[in-house]
Amino acid sequence: MPLITSRIPFNHQHPFRPVRPATSKIIFLSLEGSVTEEEYFERISDLFSEIKSKIQFISVAEDAVHTAPKRRTPEQAKLLSKVRPKQLVERIDQFKLEKDDTYQFSQYPEDEFWIITDVDKNWSNEIINSNNGKTYYDEWNEAMDMCQSKGYGYAISNPFFEFWLLLHHDSPNNADKSFAITETHPYEKTDHFRLRLRNLNAPLKDKKHINPLDYNINNVRTAIFRAEMLHQNKTDLCPKYLSTTVYILLKKMMNMLPKNN
Repeated sequence: MPLITSRIPFNHQHPFRPVRPATSKIIFLSLEGSVTEEEYFERISDLFSEIKSKIQFISVAEDAVHTAPKRRTPEQAKLLSKVRPKQLVERIDQFKLEKDDTYQFSQYPEDEFWIITDVDKNWSNEIINSNNGKTYYDEWNEAMDMCQSKGYGYAISNPFFEFWLLLHHDSPNNADKSFAITETHPYEKTDHFRLRLRNLNAPLKDKKHINPLDYNINNVRTAIFRAEMLHQNKTDLCPKYLSTTVYILLKKMMNMLPKNN
């Protein structure tokens, strides 16, 4: 099943819309989450309406994304499960091959390609391939090396993307910091950040869906400021402490806005 961009509608009112906008640069996003992350960046593209066409998603097949989980076929479930960092990079490669006629990538070297992912269990030594003994951490390092060699950007949240959402509404506290994944503190499954968002009146519906009205230009700027302050070593794009480098991507997007914003 081919990859498609989910933000290019096709219907009777709008039977066709050119994919390549009249711009010298597009930022393409390969997202780990097909719900929370995609809804958030949809909101960002609405807030940054002047550059909406310059933010494009590299998404899994739309019919799988919009099929209720209990109704998904095994093939759809398998497609949606391919969200490990290495698979996000491979998704970009496949997208570039399949969409070159549409986007003419060679004529637009300014285009940027980003993966957005969490640390989550990706730094664990859990075996994911019994044939060669490869761990999540082995594959993580491969993915980061692939990004660097291909010139792809990567926005990493430690521990989860929900931490980036939290920064729109509050500064981190000591309890938040205790969930950072470090060399001495492994990944642990928790609803801590979702509960924090709920207590701040910005809950995720069904643990995944954002309310777009909870995110505006002012608190996006606040989140960028807070994240930049937390990012102690700016050369370390995979920080092993409570942090998120999503702010780097947001700053790039904001730099594309007209200067009066």
